[in-house]
Amino acid sequence: MSPPTAARSSETAQRRDGGSDRRWPRDDDQPRRWPQEEEADGSDPSGGGWAKIALAVLGAVILAAAVYWWMHRDEHSKAGGGQEASGQEGAKNQAALRVKVVHPHKGGMTRTTTQPGTLHAFQYADLYAKASGYLRAQVVDIGDTVEKGQVLAEVYDPERQQQVELTAAEVERARAAVRQAESRKTAAEAQVQAAEAEIAVRKTEVSQTAAIRRFREKEFIRYAEIARKNAVDQRVADERQEEYEGAKAAEDRAHAAVKAAEADLAKALAQVIRAEADIQRQRAEQRVAEARLAMAQILARYTRILSPYTGVVTQRNFHDGDFIREAIRGEELPILQVARTDLMRVIVYVPDRDTPLLDRGDPAVVRIDALGGEEFRGKVTRFSEYELPTNRTMRTEVDLPNPTGRLRMGMYGPVSILLEPPTDFLTIPSKALHEVESSAGSVYVADGDRARKRPIHIGRDDGIRVEVLSGLTTDDPVIVSYTGSIEDGEPIVAEPVEDVGGQGQGSEASGGGLGAERETSQGKSKGRGKGS
Repeated sequence: MSPPTAARSSETAQRRDGGSDRRWPRDDDQPRRWPQEEEADGSDPSGGGWAKIALAVLGAVILAAAVYWWMHRDEHSKAGGGQEASGQEGAKNQAALRVKVVHPHKGGMTRTTTQPGTLHAFQYADLYAKASGYLRAQVVDIGDTVEKGQVLAEVYDPERQQQVELTAAEVERARAAVRQAESRKTAAEAQVQAAEAEIAVRKTEVSQTAAIRRFREKEFIRYAEIARKNAVDQRVADERQEEYEGAKAAEDRAHAAVKAAEADLAKALAQVIRAEADIQRQRAEQRVAEARLAMAQILARYTRILSPYTGVVTQRNFHDGDFIREAIRGEELPILQVARTDLMRVIVYVPDRDTPLLDRGDPAVVRIDALGGEEFRGKVTRFSEYELPTNRTMRTEVDLPNPTGRLRMGMYGPVSILLEPPTDFLTIPSKALHEVESSAGSVYVADGDRARKRPIHIGRDDGIRVEVLSGLTTDDPVIVSYTGSIEDGEPIVAEPVEDVGGQGQGSEASGGGLGAERETSQGKSKGRGKGS
């Protein structure tokens, strides 16, 4: 308590005591004491004991405060310095540019094309009747499953059935004529054999008559010689001459008989040749008759409509009792339409810039819109090798098995075809690129609290992600987003963010909403990624 306060208290006390004039005692050898202290302890105000105690306590307090300050002087210094550093850091952060960074993703980009595709049956056929008549039976309807070769409908045409019976009878007659010709040939061959035997007999007779002639000739010569010598009567010699001439005539008849037999053989051979010709002619007529029968049977079969393969009936245009006209001019409606659905073909038109990379066997994914985007996987089976001049696209087909029949004609959805497999390069978001020219560009990376510009070589760029050929590693924090502008060496505050585009494998696509392909060799692009 300060002395002025004590004076005011003293005056108040005087007023309370009836205004008595009470003053502090003056003693040069003892310290002053307040009246309240004297009244409290009942001691003499002139004593010095309490003053010494007070001074001792005051000195102890001062000494303790000095010791405490000496012991904690470093902490106070640090606290003051921390407040000063915090203020400086706050000012520094207010001056630095806040940026977002990602790390390059390992695994290069694929090249795909995504285009709308439509499902078609692998095969389908319009079934016509090649016969006029009334539709007698139609055992199937739209949506029915049919088997290959199953009878689907029948047209009543009695004329064709009669034609079948007529030609069948002609075939039987032709076959009988062939058998007759063959029998005549057999008879002719028998005559040939008989003629040959007759010739053999006649030649034997020639030999016999020749032997008799020679005997009679010798006998005649001997008896003529004897008769000339008058050894025998001349009449005996004349008899021997007559016998000789008779033997000679018999020999001549034998030779004539041989010639006659040979003539009969020639005639028999001619009969054989004629019989063979008759057989050939009759067989030809038989084949003609059989061909007519086959034609009549074919025309008769046209009255029945058969399923060309296992599938589904997709169209019906007539009912039982309708008159069906023969479809010879292509103007009639088909009776039925059948589609093969165990295998479907997806037709997609690939744009011009992707056709050089398209190959048979390329993997394809078809997402059917009607089935909630369900994916069906297949491969490129065929393409036309020809681009339509109207839109510069090439027809491409992907075959999809359909054992359960879930895929139906007319369904559609995006078709993604893998044109090139992924590479081993890094990828980063395309918005991180700056000053792109040809295959070169630059990005900013976070180097501590500074932004550093770094040149890189780039590959494919689909507008979402870009392929980095060189200049970066997976440990480099690449700046992808900031506000305003950025310069090399500028102070920054980096905030890592998740690279959503790098979670999956990068892809370069055209069409289908997957990002248009950007050819890095075209033109010059600067200032990409300026702001988010």
